[in-house]
Amino acid sequence: MNTDPIIKKMTEDIVKICDPLQIFLATAKRNSKGEVSRFKLCIVVDDSYGSHSDLESEILLKTDCPIPCDIIVYTVSDWNECLDDDFTFAYRIDNEGNLLYEQTKQSHD
Repeated sequence: MNTDPIIKKMTEDIVKICDPLQIFLATAKRNSKGEVSRFKLCIVVDDSYGSHSDLESEILLKTDCPIPCDIIVYTVSDWNECLDDDFTFAYRIDNEGNLLYEQTKQSHD
């Protein structure tokens, strides 16, 4: 999928803010010209992050998105627990969403 420049910039900004494990594009709406008019990102972070709503707010405050954007944050434990239930939003995103970013671990062997 050719990622929209606005979504690409948001993804890059989020990586700088919270060092996520994964970022998914959950949904994207397009206008009659085919341009993204709003979107929703799902971010999976380390368990060390406390309140999801605090991080969601921090991301929205520290980024400058010119179109409506929703942010959903899961800790990795919550995310993994939800992946076992095919009725959860996380399960749907994992199976139908577009993975925009995945953290890679550096090996020091």
